[in-house]
Parts: sequence; structure tokens; C-alpha cells
Amino acid sequence: MQMHIARRLSEAIGSWLHMEFCCYRAGLFSESSLKAAVGQVLSSFPILVKGERVHADFPHELLNPGAQSGRKRELDFALVLSGRGLPKRDAQIAVEAKWAGSSHCTPSKIFQDFLRLSAIKRGDPDTICIFVLAGSHRQVLKLLSGMPFTASGKINSGIGSSGNEKRLKPNHANMIHRNCFSEPIRNLSSAGFAIPESFVCQSHGIHPRQTAGGTVDFQAIAWEIKSVSTANLNFTDW
Repeated sequence: MQMHIARRLSEAIGSWLHMEFCCYRAGLFSESSLKAAVGQVLSSFPILVKGERVHADFPHELLNPGAQSGRKRELDFALVLSGRGLPKRDAQIAVEAKWAGSSHCTPSKIFQDFLRLSAIKRGDPDTICIFVLAGSHRQVLKLLSGMPFTASGKINSGIGSSGNEKRLKPNHANMIHRNCFSEPIRNLSSAGFAIPESFVCQSHGIHPRQTAGGTVDFQAIAWEIKSVSTANLNFTDW
């Protein structure tokens, strides 16, 4: 059975991080080096379909819903089939990546990446949409123990990282949700995005697994956006 794409990314990136650490190159780790590793793994997929290529900083049409001046919003990576010119959407795989511990890797910005991927998944349902998180074991664990991955309560308790499918439905009456979700919802809404009422994710990873002796220093985990609701949030509530 073929390995799931999200699992393949988390295991390959996690293994690469561990190898680099063992070679005394951990001082070179950053969001830039993570994205280089993601690009290398994704570049192994074009052999499945002739003509496909990986493109970094891809100006996906669904991330640019309104007319705007200046640089377009970009997806970290897209695996697309190039024909007559580079397509603007209908990627086979869409990936956003964050390095735990970087200034860009905050709970709100992580959630914004999930919303961006949800916009792509809703507009292009056949696209496999993946979010990758990697970094030091302590930083990754710290992020996974809080929003948007974990929240108190029995229902609607975050994106999760258990490997089970979970639906997240932002609730403006929940103060924990408001603190994490308000800024990205307002930012994207003002840019012309229709924010989905909910979406379903499934995690794949974490890799490498921590040992009993705590010898694993760097890890990676990935999520796939499985489905997105057709109903939209009322952004004025946020």
C-alpha cells in the first residue's frame, strides 16, 4: 500500500532533521532550511505523472480572490502539471510549512495557514492540501499542547494531533477561539476570502518518535485538510 503523502512528508523531513542533527548541523536549521527539505521531498512526486513539477512561492489563484496591487499571496509549495504556461490553480499537492520557534510560527499564523489551505481545498477539491510543522522537540510539543491544536472541552477542541480525523468549527463565543482565530479571520475576510464554517483535518506523524531516554531533538508532523464545509462564517462576529 502506498504511503500517505502527509506521512511521507513528516517521516522524510523528521528523518532529515535527525540526520542533520547527528552531523552537527543543527545550527543551520531555520524555516528556510525546512522549506528546502520540503521541496526536495515533493520533488520526488513528479515521477508519478509526466510533466509535473514542484514550484515554491506559488501565486495560487484561490489565495488571491480580489483584485490587488503589488505582490500576490503565495503558497509555500505546489505540485502542478505544467502545460502551456504555469497554471494558476488545480495543483495536485499544496503545502504550507512552519518552523517551530520562528517568529512566523505563532498559533494565529498557523491557523491562518489552515484557513488558506481550506480555501484551496474548497475551490479545488481534488488538491491534496498539507500543513507541515517541524522544529525542536520542545518547541513542537509546546505548540501541539495549545491552540489551534488543543483546546479545553469535549467537543470542538482543536485541530488535534492524534491521527484521528477532527472537525474544527470556530466559535466566536469561545474566548480561547477568539484569542487565536480573530486576527486571521479578520485579515483574510478583509482580503476577500470567504471563511468556511468548519473544516476536517487528520494528522500524520510525529516523526521520529521520542525515545524513553528523550534522545530525539527534532521532529516533524503533517496534517491533511480532508474536507471543508460549504457554509461560511459570519466574519462580523469576529
